[in-house]
Amino acid sequence: MKSKKIYRFLICCFLVSSICFISQETYADDNKTYSSIKTPYSLSENETLQKVNMDKINESYARQLESWNRQFPEYKPRPSKNSSKSKSSQLIPNKQNLSIGNTNKDIYKLMPKYLTNNFSFDMMAATVTNGNTVITRGNFRTTYDLSGMSWETEDLYSHKDLKYPTDPDFTNVNLSYSYYIYGDIPEMDSNSAPALTIETNTGDIFYVRLWNYVVDRPKDDWEDGSNSLFPLRRTSGNATGQQGAITIDFNNLYAGWQPYIKESKVITKPDGTKTYVEEWVKNPEWVKIPVTNIKRLMWAFVSKDYNTNLVKDYLPNSQKFMIKMTNWTVTGDSFLRSDPVAKSKHQVRLTDDYDDIYNLTPERVISDYVKLGYSGSVNMYVGASHFYDKRYSNGEMRLISDYPFNAAFEEWYQNYVQRLKENNFSLINSISMENVDAPNEWWQRAWDNTPATSGWTPTPHFLSFTNSEVQSFYKKYILGLAQISKENGLEPAIQLGEPWWWFMENKEGKPPTFYDKATKELYKKETGKDLYVFKSSTESFRGHEEMLNWLRDKNGEFTWLLRDALKEKYADAKFTVLFFTPSVIDKDRVPRMMSIVNFPKKHWRYPNLDFFMLEDYDYLIYDQMQKHSKSMIFVQSQLNYPPELIHYFAGFVLDQDHLGIWNNINQALNDGFNQKFNEVYIWAYAQIKRDGWAPPDFVHVNKPSGVYEKPFYLTLNSSADKMIYTLDGSTPTKANGKEYNNPISINKSTTLKVGVLKNGVITQIYDFFYDVGIKKFEYNTFNQLLSEQFAKNGKLYLTEYNYDELGNTTSIDRMVIDNNEGENR
Repeated sequence: MKSKKIYRFLICCFLVSSICFISQETYADDNKTYSSIKTPYSLSENETLQKVNMDKINESYARQLESWNRQFPEYKPRPSKNSSKSKSSQLIPNKQNLSIGNTNKDIYKLMPKYLTNNFSFDMMAATVTNGNTVITRGNFRTTYDLSGMSWETEDLYSHKDLKYPTDPDFTNVNLSYSYYIYGDIPEMDSNSAPALTIETNTGDIFYVRLWNYVVDRPKDDWEDGSNSLFPLRRTSGNATGQQGAITIDFNNLYAGWQPYIKESKVITKPDGTKTYVEEWVKNPEWVKIPVTNIKRLMWAFVSKDYNTNLVKDYLPNSQKFMIKMTNWTVTGDSFLRSDPVAKSKHQVRLTDDYDDIYNLTPERVISDYVKLGYSGSVNMYVGASHFYDKRYSNGEMRLISDYPFNAAFEEWYQNYVQRLKENNFSLINSISMENVDAPNEWWQRAWDNTPATSGWTPTPHFLSFTNSEVQSFYKKYILGLAQISKENGLEPAIQLGEPWWWFMENKEGKPPTFYDKATKELYKKETGKDLYVFKSSTESFRGHEEMLNWLRDKNGEFTWLLRDALKEKYADAKFTVLFFTPSVIDKDRVPRMMSIVNFPKKHWRYPNLDFFMLEDYDYLIYDQMQKHSKSMIFVQSQLNYPPELIHYFAGFVLDQDHLGIWNNINQALNDGFNQKFNEVYIWAYAQIKRDGWAPPDFVHVNKPSGVYEKPFYLTLNSSADKMIYTLDGSTPTKANGKEYNNPISINKSTTLKVGVLKNGVITQIYDFFYDVGIKKFEYNTFNQLLSEQFAKNGKLYLTEYNYDELGNTTSIDRMVIDNNEGENR
């Protein structure tokens, strides 16, 4: 699935997610990469602006620090009188055992859960909240890295029904908190200390040296010299650069290093001799900040080695840091709105994608799930670019394979899973076989050594099933996710996505990519033969079926490898794959060779996996709803999973120029419910928020679309006020069609269209297709029979034919599915 998958540059980061199976369009999916028939996702205008803005702030912040260093090159903070208190440990705590929850039902300015975190390209960071505690944790990797924990005056990340109002006036607002600094972070009283950046809607940027607002710091030399305190009436104490208490009164918020600076003067005595004296004078760069039109407030965190004046240098390791802020308290004129009342729970399940929401707090994410009426299972795509740690090595960033997660992801995900549990959700951890920073030895490759990629920048690579290092890392990966689930009281569940050998759709011949070194060596070892070199996936494979079957089995064996590793440690865990049906069944687009190697039927068939997940979003995007109908029965017929063990993912909408796709998604959701699938998911949360999607009223029928042997009566049920239907394929309106009150007789081939009415308006139209007592045939452009289907004795029989390049039949696939003739489904 996954709303999971696209490369997002949500503010400043690239982000891989998942690319979609698309030919020459600019669609991409918010989940993952599914087939080489996908094209690169183009950054939206908003995402591009966000990245540019982050780069601009980084450069401006660096200039400000440079200016402060020039003004105060010899600045040395006054040591604390209580040295023991200043020795806050620099070790990063492994876990935060903090209670979760905040009883305040109002949304207010600077409310912790609405803080966001964005950062420079090479690093990683995350902000989580626990009551009135805020933790930012991450990994610095270059001297250019900057993490920005921000409060956005305009709510940019909520569903339209949940947004807080824009109020840029911070007059009479007060913020206080205590800080603790760990790891690779400059101390608060150093020249490159964390600073608060204030950006106004008119484009002005101000920098606040937070040390000045540490109310319990020792008295500064300028305070002694000027005989004044800042903030007024504070009591000096033993705060240090590592821990202390900050209070910010927005009515008295100033940019600059300090309010007074020491100035030398020459005094000429009566006898003509000159002497030099120093006195404290007002600093002209100490400027009161206008707070009535604030766009963004950002706490900037950088490495101790931060320096953008030189060529970017890579740090020797991925260096951990953490800033913990406790007792976060906002007072004064801060009210924005009452917390929205949660909508009633509905039956649509949710998919999400870490690469899309890493910049939000888990508290915000989960509370919004609940408010939008979601419950039950959540499928979270862990991503292809942000969960793992990496370091610079031999001219490139490389994944660190010793441990599967970086510090930021682990902090975020622990908090996320804990909140899921507290709100009675279950979790499916979704992973994929693509990665941005995996070692090049892990990549799938074509015959000419070209790596398998999905076309993004930065580039994700598809990984080889046969590589032992890939296998080792993925076992650590799934066990790490399972452990997080188990620790937080959830049943471990893992979904493997992108389980396929790639082929290069946009290159001549569509070359397959199963020629990496590990695969070639293993094939030679196990068969005594060399892999036959296919330069094109469309060429004849006659005589090489054994090789293709071997590749298919390696795909399936990788599935079993992960399944068995998971269940050996967690006997109650569940394991499945996410199957993109067009990658196998779409004969118009997928070479037969690739359909073979990417469908390990023996390994995937029931009951070898605990349940089965499928998606077919391309058919919704391209309005190929007949192909969609076929894919909805493929898993039952080919893999024998009963409907109650099938999960279905319905489409996604790339951008707001294609909002009409939501109608097909609603249709697909409705089809999934009528197939009686165990779970039906909307894909994905990022698009739900962007477009303000809400579940429509669905129409449940006693028999899904299909071929039936005998006439029957069709019953309709819906939560809508009314249903209006037509039987001739015409569009139902209030003036065209019949209001549904009694079962409908279906005794011939019928196209049924049902419009649902809410408050007097038709809000959605659903299509149902029925054939009674006939055989259905499908032909290709060469008039070759592709498939036939008919119903008999309560079962649906399907036969599919495959042909070689000479038109000879190469295989016949026969499928049978329970049609539940005469029964309610």
